[in-house]
Amino acid sequence: MKSSEIINHILENPLYKNLKSSKECKDFLNLLGKNKVNLIKFAYIKEATLFIAVSHPLALQELKNDNIISQIKTLLKSYINFNPKTSLKPCNDVKFFVTKIAKFKKVSPTPSKIMIEKSNGEFINLAQNSEIYALFENLRIAIKKAKNAS
Repeated sequence: MKSSEIINHILENPLYKNLKSSKECKDFLNLLGKNKVNLIKFAYIKEATLFIAVSHPLALQELKNDNIISQIKTLLKSYINFNPKTSLKPCNDVKFFVTKIAKFKKVSPTPSKIMIEKSNGEFINLAQNSEIYALFENLRIAIKKAKNAS
Protein backbone atom coordinates (compact mmCIF):
# COMPACT_ATOMS: atom_id res chain seq x y z
CA MET A 1 0.00 0.00 0.00
CA LYS A 2 1.44 3.37 -1.03
CA SER A 3 1.71 6.25 1.39
CA SER A 4 -0.61 8.41 -0.74
CA GLU A 5 -3.30 5.71 -0.48
CA ILE A 6 -2.92 5.67 3.30
CA ILE A 7 -3.19 9.45 3.48
CA ASN A 8 -6.29 9.45 1.26
CA HIS A 9 -7.86 6.76 3.43
CA ILE A 10 -7.24 8.87 6.54
CA LEU A 11 -8.65 11.98 4.86
CA GLU A 12 -11.88 10.13 4.02
CA ASN A 13 -12.47 9.40 7.71
CA PRO A 14 -15.08 11.81 9.14
CA LEU A 15 -12.96 12.33 12.25
CA TYR A 16 -10.37 14.09 10.12
CA LYS A 17 -12.69 16.38 8.12
CA ASN A 18 -10.78 19.48 9.26
CA LEU A 19 -7.55 17.94 8.00
CA LYS A 20 -9.18 17.21 4.67
CA SER A 21 -10.57 20.73 4.35
CA SER A 22 -7.20 22.28 5.21
CA LYS A 23 -5.50 20.14 2.55
CA GLU A 24 -8.13 21.14 0.01
CA CYS A 25 -7.77 24.78 1.02
CA LYS A 26 -4.04 24.54 0.40
CA ASP A 27 -4.66 22.93 -3.02
CA PHE A 28 -7.18 25.65 -3.84
CA LEU A 29 -4.76 28.42 -2.85
CA ASN A 30 -2.06 26.93 -5.05
CA LEU A 31 -4.28 27.84 -8.01
CA LEU A 32 -3.85 31.55 -7.25
CA GLY A 33 -0.32 31.70 -8.59
CA LYS A 34 3.13 31.45 -7.13
CA ASN A 35 3.48 35.14 -6.17
CA LYS A 36 0.28 35.18 -4.14
CA VAL A 37 0.84 31.73 -2.62
CA ASN A 38 4.19 32.87 -1.21
CA LEU A 39 2.38 35.63 0.72
CA ILE A 40 -0.16 33.26 2.31
CA LYS A 41 0.67 31.12 5.35
CA PHE A 42 -2.60 29.19 5.69
CA ALA A 43 -6.35 29.50 5.15
CA TYR A 44 -9.57 28.02 6.45
CA ILE A 45 -13.31 28.37 5.92
CA LYS A 46 -15.62 29.05 8.84
CA GLU A 47 -19.32 29.94 8.59
CA ALA A 48 -19.23 30.89 4.88
CA THR A 49 -16.17 33.10 5.36
CA LEU A 50 -12.74 32.31 3.96
CA PHE A 51 -10.02 33.41 6.38
CA ILE A 52 -6.55 33.82 4.92
CA ALA A 53 -3.50 34.33 7.15
CA VAL A 54 -0.56 36.26 5.77
CA SER A 55 2.87 36.65 7.30
CA HIS A 56 3.46 40.37 6.75
CA PRO A 57 1.36 43.56 6.72
CA LEU A 58 2.54 44.40 3.20
CA ALA A 59 1.20 41.06 2.01
CA LEU A 60 -2.10 42.00 3.64
CA GLN A 61 -2.20 45.25 1.66
CA GLU A 62 -1.41 43.50 -1.59
CA LEU A 63 -4.05 40.78 -1.17
CA LYS A 64 -6.80 43.04 0.16
CA ASN A 65 -7.40 44.45 -3.31
CA ASP A 66 -11.03 44.11 -4.52
CA ASN A 67 -9.92 42.44 -7.77
CA ILE A 68 -8.00 39.76 -5.90
CA ILE A 69 -10.90 39.12 -3.50
CA SER A 70 -13.31 38.65 -6.42
CA GLN A 71 -10.73 36.45 -8.15
CA ILE A 72 -10.49 34.26 -5.02
CA LYS A 73 -14.28 33.95 -4.78
CA THR A 74 -14.72 32.94 -8.43
CA LEU A 75 -11.78 30.56 -8.22
CA LEU A 76 -13.33 28.92 -5.14
CA LYS A 77 -16.68 28.53 -6.95
CA SER A 78 -15.00 26.90 -9.94
CA TYR A 79 -12.91 24.66 -7.64
CA ILE A 80 -16.08 23.47 -5.92
CA ASN A 81 -17.80 22.86 -9.29
CA PHE A 82 -14.91 20.77 -10.62
CA ASN A 83 -14.45 18.81 -7.37
CA PRO A 84 -17.90 17.59 -6.28
CA LYS A 85 -16.49 15.54 -3.36
CA THR A 86 -14.74 18.53 -1.85
CA SER A 87 -15.37 19.51 1.77
CA LEU A 88 -15.01 23.21 0.92
CA LYS A 89 -18.18 25.26 0.85
CA PRO A 90 -18.93 28.43 -1.10
CA CYS A 91 -18.04 31.57 0.83
CA ASN A 92 -19.69 34.97 0.87
CA ASP A 93 -16.79 36.87 2.37
CA VAL A 94 -12.99 36.76 2.34
CA LYS A 95 -11.06 38.10 5.31
CA PHE A 96 -7.32 38.52 5.68
CA PHE A 97 -5.28 38.74 8.86
CA VAL A 98 -1.62 38.97 9.78
CA THR A 99 -0.09 36.24 11.93
CA LYS A 100 2.64 37.01 14.39
CA ILE A 101 6.02 35.70 13.49
CA ALA A 102 7.44 33.50 16.23
CA LYS A 103 10.87 34.63 17.26
CA PHE A 104 12.96 32.14 19.13
CA LYS A 105 15.53 33.36 21.60
CA LYS A 106 18.96 31.86 21.41
CA VAL A 107 19.74 30.21 24.69
CA SER A 108 23.34 30.06 25.67
CA PRO A 109 24.29 26.71 27.10
CA THR A 110 24.96 27.08 30.78
CA PRO A 111 26.63 24.32 32.70
CA SER A 112 24.16 22.91 35.13
CA LYS A 113 23.96 19.75 37.14
CA ILE A 114 21.44 17.38 35.71
CA MET A 115 21.32 15.20 38.76
CA ILE A 116 22.27 15.71 42.38
CA GLU A 117 23.92 12.61 43.77
CA LYS A 118 22.29 11.50 47.02
CA SER A 119 24.74 8.71 47.72
CA ASN A 120 28.05 9.14 49.50
CA GLY A 121 29.52 6.07 47.90
CA GLU A 122 29.35 4.14 51.15
CA PHE A 123 27.71 0.80 50.50
CA ILE A 124 28.53 -2.86 50.90
CA ASN A 125 29.49 -4.58 47.68
CA LEU A 126 27.87 -8.05 47.79
CA ALA A 127 28.55 -8.95 44.15
CA GLN A 128 29.76 -12.54 43.63
CA ASN A 129 30.94 -12.08 40.04
CA SER A 130 34.35 -10.39 39.77
CA GLU A 131 33.32 -8.25 36.76
CA ILE A 132 30.21 -6.95 38.51
CA TYR A 133 32.23 -6.38 41.70
CA ALA A 134 34.70 -4.25 39.73
CA LEU A 135 31.86 -2.26 38.14
CA PHE A 136 30.38 -1.46 41.56
CA GLU A 137 33.80 -0.36 42.81
CA ASN A 138 34.21 1.92 39.77
CA LEU A 139 30.77 3.34 40.56
CA ARG A 140 31.83 3.99 44.16
CA ILE A 141 34.96 5.84 42.95
CA ALA A 142 32.90 7.96 40.50
CA ILE A 143 30.40 8.92 43.23
CA LYS A 144 33.17 9.95 45.62
CA LYS A 145 34.89 12.03 42.89
CA ALA A 146 31.58 13.79 42.14
CA LYS A 147 31.01 14.53 45.83
CA ASN A 148 34.55 15.92 46.24
CA ALA A 149 34.29 18.04 43.08
CA SER A 150 31.12 19.81 44.23
